[in-house]
Amino acid sequence: MIDELQAAKSCYFFRQRTPISASAITALFRAVRSAQTSASNNFFSFCRESHGAALWSSLCFQFDRTPAFLPGSDSVVDRVTGYLLIIEYRGHIAIFKSQIDVTPEFARRHLERVSPQEIDRGLTSKDSIFDRVRLRNMSLSRFALRSKTLEGDNLQNNVGMASSSRFAPLGYSFRESDEHYSTTPRTGRIAQRADRSGYINLIEYACSIIDRIHPRPGRPSSSPFLAAFARPMELSELTAAPSQFAVDTAILKHAIFDNKIIRLVKPDGAGFRELPKVEVDLILNELTAVLPVTIGATSKLILSHPTTGAEVGEIVINKTRLALRRLAFPAFSQVYVEDTSFGVGTDNGRVLLKKFIDEQNAFIVLFDQPQFAYLDGSLYRDDSLVNGGGLFLGYLFGNAELAHVVGEKGTFTARQTTFDNNSTFGTVLSTVAPEDDVMVCDDLGDEWADFIGFRTDPSEPRITFYHAKHGDLSLGASPFHVSVGQAIKNLGNLSLPTSAMPKKYRRWSRLYTNHRVRTNISRTCRGTPADTLAAVEFCRNAPHTTKRVAIVTSSLSKAAVRQAFQDIAAGAPFDPYFVQLYWLLSSFFAACTEVGAFGCVICQD
Repeated sequence: MIDELQAAKSCYFFRQRTPISASAITALFRAVRSAQTSASNNFFSFCRESHGAALWSSLCFQFDRTPAFLPGSDSVVDRVTGYLLIIEYRGHIAIFKSQIDVTPEFARRHLERVSPQEIDRGLTSKDSIFDRVRLRNMSLSRFALRSKTLEGDNLQNNVGMASSSRFAPLGYSFRESDEHYSTTPRTGRIAQRADRSGYINLIEYACSIIDRIHPRPGRPSSSPFLAAFARPMELSELTAAPSQFAVDTAILKHAIFDNKIIRLVKPDGAGFRELPKVEVDLILNELTAVLPVTIGATSKLILSHPTTGAEVGEIVINKTRLALRRLAFPAFSQVYVEDTSFGVGTDNGRVLLKKFIDEQNAFIVLFDQPQFAYLDGSLYRDDSLVNGGGLFLGYLFGNAELAHVVGEKGTFTARQTTFDNNSTFGTVLSTVAPEDDVMVCDDLGDEWADFIGFRTDPSEPRITFYHAKHGDLSLGASPFHVSVGQAIKNLGNLSLPTSAMPKKYRRWSRLYTNHRVRTNISRTCRGTPADTLAAVEFCRNAPHTTKRVAIVTSSLSKAAVRQAFQDIAAGAPFDPYFVQLYWLLSSFFAACTEVGAFGCVICQD
């Protein structure tokens, strides 16, 4: 019956960790069958047959499975047919599969992940034309755009690469030599767009891919398109120590709520109960904490609670991966992960949530050298921080008046007609926004920004959201968390939605009140209400209007940032607080770019 097999050219590739014997394949097939309910006789079963220089094994049978949408039913079952096709060739393993998979024991003993760089270098070249790429932001900020997917006929021609190094490619598709391929390097999946094929063609396809990804001296680098993003590295090349750890809750949310391929359960008497959404949300909320990593006794890498400092876990750097050894939070004690293809409590392969996070590489680690980041089970390097910071500094603009600021908003009296000159608010109006001919104060309540400026020059119309802050000079991220969060949250309002404007016009026509003091400061700080209405309509409708988001702060000095980059380039030790600042602001700049806006920081010279 194997001659009737027709399947897509899509399979998973691994390095062979240890030799595979006929007895190992036989034991695997027995274990796969025993894990299923009411397994039929085999439709076919082959053990290490030869085809050229390759060996192949295959199994196919039927079994019963409880429908996921009828988890409590004992009388309704689906009859499912599954197959495995395993190819051994040149120290690699390729696995085609449907409905069944190799056991975890077999995978741990015999399979080793192929590194993303081997896949990138083996599959792609300067002639590859990319039409789809899925990217993950190398940031732990909860305000950052976590991931994005780009699609186009030729992404090399229509993707701006200025902020690409802040993103790591997790999957992509491309065409080359009239063939179209797609891959997800973290899982080792590589597929070719083609008609379904018989088993001989599948074996030959797998061997051809292994020939391409097999390590060889002098191999040229991957496509220049991929080289513009954060590039994958081997853990053996790592020269930095871990400094921060966070669970990638986006992966968990997607698997639980969107794809519904896993569920969270807890022991309940002799069985298990599925956790409702409210309990799952509490667990995911606790998992969003960014945990500092410190070196403990016997060089252990300890995870600490960000508030209490208590030890909550441990990570370890192995030869091929970074592993989560321990993670203990009260909210997910005794919480397990089940496959939703089984009924609740019937998945005998369920694992503890901590183990699932580790096995799925659903975490991110940053290091004391900020060019490195470990995510989705791979180490990546982004050199944009250590190349002098030229690109980053281009987003910072110095303003001498901010050196004299002593408070964010100043003090207020009933007779006051303007904000104090030595406040950040006063500086925004006096020197930061001279080109805006209309300016309104949107502070407090349902605010979009502290100030919104409109430049109505017909040749260069512009909308700017100003977020004004004050603080002691620092190279840390703490002073920016609130302003960055507020700025990113309101990016959608840069379009000045028509439905929201009547309420805004009424608000801007009033006097400013703060701490129960009604001042004589008009919220329309520059221009008249009529000018404001005209400016909104003109800037919203002009197709060439530029959009800008500016964080105005006295807590940062551009000269200090420049010096920090120079110190880094000279080999000085990294300041972890500056690393956090770099990642946070990089996320802010990238988020603005995603909506067609320019994000910047106006700070001290």
